[in-house]
Amino acid sequence: MVDSHYAAPIDVRAIGRHMSRERYQRGSLKKVGKTRKMWRGRWHVYVKQPDGSEELCKREKILGPVSEITKARAQEKLDGFIAASARQISGGVSADATFAELWTRYAALKSGSWSTATRKAVTSVFAGESATKKRPSVLAMIGCRRVRDLTREPLQEVLNQMAGRGDSYSVVKKARTYISAALELGRDIRVITDNPGRRLELPTQLLRKPCERYYSLEEVRLLLSKAHGREHLVLRIFINCGLRPGELFALREDDVEPGQLRIDEAVKEAECGDRRIGETKTSGSRGYVGISQGLQEELGIWVHARRQQDPYHATASASSSDLLFPSESGTTFRLGNYLKRYLKPLAKQAGIPDMTYQALRRTCATHFQKHGKPRDIQAQLRHSKLEMTDRYVKEIPEQVRAAVDSLDHELCQGTEQEGTVQ
Repeated sequence: MVDSHYAAPIDVRAIGRHMSRERYQRGSLKKVGKTRKMWRGRWHVYVKQPDGSEELCKREKILGPVSEITKARAQEKLDGFIAASARQISGGVSADATFAELWTRYAALKSGSWSTATRKAVTSVFAGESATKKRPSVLAMIGCRRVRDLTREPLQEVLNQMAGRGDSYSVVKKARTYISAALELGRDIRVITDNPGRRLELPTQLLRKPCERYYSLEEVRLLLSKAHGREHLVLRIFINCGLRPGELFALREDDVEPGQLRIDEAVKEAECGDRRIGETKTSGSRGYVGISQGLQEELGIWVHARRQQDPYHATASASSSDLLFPSESGTTFRLGNYLKRYLKPLAKQAGIPDMTYQALRRTCATHFQKHGKPRDIQAQLRHSKLEMTDRYVKEIPEQVRAAVDSLDHELCQGTEQEGTVQ
């Protein structure tokens, strides 16, 4: 007889069916690209919804060129992104979050990958301490608005207002880029279903035109003829090497090497004390710039004179500073102060009323094009992208006219007499 209290057979196939999902993953790697093969990594994350449930979302990232990193290294980078995603995606932002709350969350997640320069630049645009009622920051304009109520119209008004009050192209572009990026995070964590920042346009007609000033060869020669001693050498480095002012005034004596200058530090204008000299603008800014034999000799004379003679200013005490161009107290110059006190008066004597550091850097890039290729200019200016270098290189009218004459001569060679108007 069968016992009616005997337990029913267990279906072993159902065991584990309702157990929680194992979250460990390795992702997948694939070579993509036609002209240049790149490693692409793909993985997925579990995004917590406002109701507490989770949804599977896919992620992908270009990890680097196949020619430069191995598959093992690409896998390591992918593992890092997967681990970061697991830490970052959470339900920390509520469904009724304001844009300021979403921005705080976004900035916290991205701060680990931002350089110091990027962090300061973005912070000044979104929550700058120098913002006023007439020039409010992005968060002052839309920070209190709920993310799910934001549409394209108020976001576009923010960009239009920034352009109308005179903000530069780069500032307005940063605002557009990072507004969209923050809202994309809101879409990922399902605070919003669509990102209205994707369709924002730069108000090009309202933006002030970027300055394209550079100094002609005649102006450069006249400027150098008016300069002597330290100022002559400083101007020569600016025009030949295209350094940023923070890089030039952070140069030390041991940065002068045969045929080149080592750029590995920069002056931080807003810092004090030991923090005043720190990292360069970007990691790509660190490197070497070439110098001519003549500039090498002038640098050698300057270094020798600093070691053997009295300080540059008779009233200054001797300093043990190893800076190439120290101030009277042996510290770094205030960049704006040096421009105002030393370079602008020289420039006015040479008939140049609009002396700026950026115009000097643009002068180097513009005249360099007659002696080198675009990639050479990019290397000298240490830009990560050739697109950025193109903004500094301006067309020289004399070269354009010469090119037109050459083209006309080639096209019309032997036809001048036949085509003469009677």
